[in-house]
Amino acid sequence: MNTAAPSSTILVVEDDDQVRALVRTLLTSDGFRVIDARTGAEGLRLALEFDDRIDLLLSDMLLPEISGFDVAAQVKSRYPDMKVILMTGWVEGEIVQRCVSELGAAFLDKPFAPAKLRQMVREMLHTKTGVASSDN
Repeated sequence: MNTAAPSSTILVVEDDDQVRALVRTLLTSDGFRVIDARTGAEGLRLALEFDDRIDLLLSDMLLPEISGFDVAAQVKSRYPDMKVILMTGWVEGEIVQRCVSELGAAFLDKPFAPAKLRQMVREMLHTKTGVASSDN
């Protein structure tokens, strides 16, 4: 059951077409409004042109043109209350620490189960700090 407001808007930035389509399907079926982009530059452009608020950014870390971290940092300057989940199949501890301390980001390891994605999105949208548990 989705306990987040159905009007929550999520920006998904993922260069893998299949992963992006899966994430979009899961989130829209849960009632979220989803904006999606294939590259970091496209995600940044869409976020800056969007005329409403973005509640959550769900982005791959390694993207063409601009990294997920850089997209998040720039978009958060416009939407300071936006929550961030960065997806990755590989990341170093230092990078994780920087993302958590500077962005309040949570991490979702790839590959992930649909239930894990849904759980993390709900947790992030309902936490004040923006950092959800990534255990399980």
